[in-house]
Amino acid sequence: MAYPTVLYGPESEVFNVYAARSPAPGDNGSGGPIAYRGVYPLAKQLILEDGRKFRFALNGGSTLVVGEVQGSAATITTDQSMAAVAAAVDSRIISFTHGAATVVINYFAEGYALVTLTPSLGETYKIASHLALTSGGNDIVNLAPGHAVRTALTTTSDISLLANPYASVVVVAATIAQPPVGVAKVALTSGQYGWLQTRGACAVICTGTMTIGSPAVMLLTGGTAGT
Repeated sequence: MAYPTVLYGPESEVFNVYAARSPAPGDNGSGGPIAYRGVYPLAKQLILEDGRKFRFALNGGSTLVVGEVQGSAATITTDQSMAAVAAAVDSRIISFTHGAATVVINYFAEGYALVTLTPSLGETYKIASHLALTSGGNDIVNLAPGHAVRTALTTTSDISLLANPYASVVVVAATIAQPPVGVAKVALTSGQYGWLQTRGACAVICTGTMTIGSPAVMLLTGGTAGT
């Protein structure tokens, strides 16, 4: 079955604000559907008639300021380079020894499991769902439909978990540490879903002076948060 990846909509959709789904999706187990926490999948693309593009995002920080640049949430360092549990080709789950932290149910849903040490080095798998991840335990992520282990994992394989870039976005810091993902067009409060602009004509708050119509770029260091 094909899944639509692009939403073509009217100007008014850009300004809509959405609450998280209620009840929240659960862990659907191996082979289950992706646990979408918003009305649309995170990072779903909206294209307007004039070509401007937007992505669906969850605000994870303070109330967004219209015109400020938003970035991905900080990576959880204890969810990087974790020892894998052996898994055969075609397995629909990936198991690993979790880092020294706890992570809420489905935090990494719609995100990715990356194999960062051979065997299976370089493989990327989309995550459908998971139960709350425990501190130091053997935990599991369920893979999204269309994904299964392509190269057998062994206990020497390393697994790193990466949340969807549009999950829990925050204002970009003065010195960029995480990828910028779009410009706020609505003052979303923490926990609300809405659209960030990623392409086309856009009013962006800047540091210093910019000529209207010129490309907006980010300073890697020494800038001002969000500009």
